[in-house]
Amino acid sequence: MPPSAKSRKEKDPGDPGGGEERASAGEGLTELLGFMLADEEYALDILEIKEIIRLQTITAVPRTPDYLKGIITLRGVIVPVFDLRRRLGLDEAGHGQHTRIVVVYRGDEFAGMIVDSITQVMRVGVKEIEPPPPTIGAVEAEFIKGVTRHQERLIILLNLARVLEVKS
Repeated sequence: MPPSAKSRKEKDPGDPGGGEERASAGEGLTELLGFMLADEEYALDILEIKEIIRLQTITAVPRTPDYLKGIITLRGVIVPVFDLRRRLGLDEAGHGQHTRIVVVYRGDEFAGMIVDSITQVMRVGVKEIEPPPPTIGAVEAEFIKGVTRHQERLIILLNLARVLEVKS
């Protein structure tokens, strides 16, 4: 957890270990982790994130959707890894030195998402987060929780539950 996360402590329901405490942002503010995908900045609530790791070898799993890249082992735990570009229908690109896997809480399990690079942790007012514009198609909007501005940049907040939903 970045040192900028402040205020009250709460038990982390997504931690399989069950005992770790995590900080939540102050009232009226939320902390977001920003990251880049195809020249656009996206974000997730920092409380949904376990850790950020360098890209590593991913073992492919047969008969899975193309956006499910495969699995990795993280300290003895099997973690499915999603190709976020494919999941969001963006153009594919090669991985660079700044490519990372953002490991997030998925209920009582973890999942990884490949992102182009990490930008920063930012604090935004909850009231500054707007719903996605109605002109966005239903398929695209299902992955978007909201939109906000930070330092003159437009940030797209992802709906993590929808992004990690695997349809057969």
